[in-house]
Amino acid sequence: MHLLPVLVPLIATFVGMVGAILSVLGFLRPGRIPRPRRMVNYRVHYDDSLGTRPDIKGVAELVVRRKGQDVPDASLVMIRISNEGGLDIGKDHWVMPISFTFDGRDVVGVAVSDADQVPPGLLAGDQERGRGDGRDARAARGVGGVGGAGAAGGARAAADTGAGLALADAESIQISKGKKALELPKIELKRKDRIRLLVLLSGPRDHRRPGVDGGAYIKGAVRGGGLVREVPARREGFRTFAWTGFALMSLVASILVTVIVRPFSSAPPPTAQCVPGTMVVAGSTAFAPSIAGVALRYRQQCPSSVVQTNPSGSTVGSVGAAADLQDSGGSAGVSATHLVVSDGLVARAAYPNLVPRPVAIVIFSVVVNRAAKINSLTTDKLIGIWTGKYTNWRQLGGANLPIDIVSRTTDSGTRATFDHKILRMKTEIPQSSESCTSRDLIPGSPVIRCEKSSTDQLLKAVNAIPGAIGYAEAAAAAADGASKYPAIDEIQLDGRDASPELVKNGQYPFWAVEYLYSYGKPAPGTLLSAFLGYLFTDAAKSVLQSYGAIPCGLTALCG
Repeated sequence: MHLLPVLVPLIATFVGMVGAILSVLGFLRPGRIPRPRRMVNYRVHYDDSLGTRPDIKGVAELVVRRKGQDVPDASLVMIRISNEGGLDIGKDHWVMPISFTFDGRDVVGVAVSDADQVPPGLLAGDQERGRGDGRDARAARGVGGVGGAGAAGGARAAADTGAGLALADAESIQISKGKKALELPKIELKRKDRIRLLVLLSGPRDHRRPGVDGGAYIKGAVRGGGLVREVPARREGFRTFAWTGFALMSLVASILVTVIVRPFSSAPPPTAQCVPGTMVVAGSTAFAPSIAGVALRYRQQCPSSVVQTNPSGSTVGSVGAAADLQDSGGSAGVSATHLVVSDGLVARAAYPNLVPRPVAIVIFSVVVNRAAKINSLTTDKLIGIWTGKYTNWRQLGGANLPIDIVSRTTDSGTRATFDHKILRMKTEIPQSSESCTSRDLIPGSPVIRCEKSSTDQLLKAVNAIPGAIGYAEAAAAAADGASKYPAIDEIQLDGRDASPELVKNGQYPFWAVEYLYSYGKPAPGTLLSAFLGYLFTDAAKSVLQSYGAIPCGLTALCG
């Protein structure tokens, strides 16, 4: 009898029993890790609406106010943040500090409690630090100015913490992404240090999103970046019960399989086809990190197969690389070793020998220098910027700074996508600058507009120039933003974030299908053919998703 159908349930039984034992001993609880790693837990102690309760509607109207202004659809959230890892966390350990979103609600104000343990720099200006002297309820009123049962519940939740609250907005805590997110600075947390945030929110809940969702990335952290949502204690018993039940069900399954299943044969699971050699993937700098990630995973399985992504001397940019392959692909040495990755299709008539294969969808975002003080722009306003209608951020509700446009060169697929989907093929104002800081090409131009040949060059320019604006692959700006581009903000487009979910449901337009082009069809048994086949395996799709792309096998948008 083939062993696979018997071994799988037996292995599941073993895993279930081990999980039950570890759960009882506590090793699977959020605060327990087997070796010293950095980890920050957060727990949502309280998240509820404030204002009129259903049982008193028609009798009284309760209003939530802050600084004399009514807060519509007000709600109150209390979050506890604690260092539950085995190591202290310093400011230099944060690659991306903690941020929270609140299912579409706007952040109105925030206060900080457990002041004896508040890290330096979290509170600033005229903020007060409570010392456990009974000011918790007053602090809750200071944040919300609330009446009614909902407010009383919030005050009681605050009082239960045993520490006072800061009575003013935490100036070092940033409200970003159009008031949709709360970003903490890089703070120091000793082991077992904890702080609490009391956040006043406005707006209706979007039940399609998690109520409170946190993100962070810490050097030397546990899997997932280091920020872990804590499971309430009441769930731990259920977890142990679930593991035990899983183990028993698996054991029963293994017995039934052993008794019932008859001998059969099956093919072994598919693995990567390994072909020794070296090949090159050139072209789009936006999708290059994703391809490089897949190539690294492929080489782990096939050490003698080397896939180089945009190596020194290769042509970058979708259109330029496609033109090079069309011109030189007739050589056997090139056609058998080179692929081109392009943001969107290139013109079939101009490149008749190139064969396209859709691989994934890459998402782009508009980025600005933080000094512009802009969180969101409409498509029409972006058209106005790129055509020279707007020349100062003050015209768009931002800072009094001149607008400095950083575009990609004309051989860029990202540029083609931006011109087609955002500018709607309207002509960009001519390039007026080579340096990006002066009108050294067209002195009389109403704005400075320069061009960069790669994603990294564009992001560096926007990061360095106050008032600069550009566009780039969303994952590159987000993943590297805290370390490489600290002065950059990804802004919302028509009030929406650059996310896979909004792309899939048609609410976010700035994306492109990534195509891999070969010169003709690669011969079977070659490294090109093997790598192209590997790109459509589950392992490769997992890597692409980790870089923020949407594999074509998981969406119908690729066509």
